[in-house]
Amino acid sequence: MKFSNSSILKPKNISTAEILPIFFLAGRLLFYLALLPTDLHGMGDFPNYFSVTSLQGLPFFNYWTEYPPLFAFLIEVIHIISQGNQFLFDFYLYILITISGAISIWLFSKIASHLLTNPNDVVFTSFIYFGFLAFISYSWWYFELVVVSIILITIHLLMIKKEKSVGLWLGIGILAKWFPLLLFPAIFLFSEKKKFLKITLIAVGMVVFVWGCLYIFSPELTLASLKSQSSRNSWETIWALIDGNMVTGAFIPLENRLNPSLINQHYGNSAKIPVWLTFVFFSGVGIFLMKKIKNLNKKNMISFIGITWILFFLWSPGWSPQWILYLIPLILLTLPIHKGFLIVFLLSSISLLEWPVLLGRHIFQGLWILILFRLLIFIFLFTFWTGGLLKTVNALLRQTTNFEK
Repeated sequence: MKFSNSSILKPKNISTAEILPIFFLAGRLLFYLALLPTDLHGMGDFPNYFSVTSLQGLPFFNYWTEYPPLFAFLIEVIHIISQGNQFLFDFYLYILITISGAISIWLFSKIASHLLTNPNDVVFTSFIYFGFLAFISYSWWYFELVVVSIILITIHLLMIKKEKSVGLWLGIGILAKWFPLLLFPAIFLFSEKKKFLKITLIAVGMVVFVWGCLYIFSPELTLASLKSQSSRNSWETIWALIDGNMVTGAFIPLENRLNPSLINQHYGNSAKIPVWLTFVFFSGVGIFLMKKIKNLNKKNMISFIGITWILFFLWSPGWSPQWILYLIPLILLTLPIHKGFLIVFLLSSISLLEWPVLLGRHIFQGLWILILFRLLIFIFLFTFWTGGLLKTVNALLRQTTNFEK
């Protein structure tokens, strides 16, 4: 759908993919001006990002960090540019995240146009995605939208067969956050094997090169940074309920980052069910589905990416509510519009009730209810996506059998 400009001198059509990012940028500017008196960062991670970058020296060289290199150095650069002023630090980071959000809306519309045959559905779905991004606070409290935009760039490039660019952006994404690794199974099933190998070599090569350089120049702190996530015990998941860990995902005290030997300290109760055992189980489910499905088209690729995310979230010892930002575009691109809207609304409501409504006030009594509701939504999504993929596979098998007869 296009919006017509009635200018007499020079008529011009503006597409949904162009106008929604502009609306998003304009709306965020108004948000910024309104939020300034009461702190822009609300109850998100901006203060934590600022505190980490306020440590003396550089990440990986003077202190270990749980963030991958690209994000760790990016916020360090923002801290240097802002000259240690938290107001300016928040402003620059907010602008970066806002631009990323606008880009993600544009990319969402482009991807939707590949998947949906009805132009009105593309417009309506894009408006829904725009609406949730515009109003859910996680989209300006955290860094996640930057990574979401990188993931959507990677998916868009994959759909238009730009393998070298896919490898480049996938490598950049992994260096910003580990989550883009979850794209590999879908890329393997979607791409020809030679093209998959090319993508993998570029992406993995970039990641190994950067981490390798850091390890050569600062082995102890780089190794501590790599171990940092595995040192955490469970939080805000079904596994946390089993382990008796009624805690948030807040990391260890800031000063501990200066001492790499403290990375081996564990906070909270140890896992009653070994993490490696649940990893083997959920990985086995994923491998079984990959063998069953064998190859993907554009629509099925998005569904399989969703399945991979759900398997990861079901396995993960921890959960952070802002991670719903990774699921929202996948849900809206694959579910019927009314179901997609309902699921995203429910997931967003549950997440906001979790943080900041309850846990922001250190209220853990009702957390188990929210965890179980979220688990039910994940199971529904897994069933929906898996059922749709297996139906497609069975339909193709029947067609092949009939053709051979």
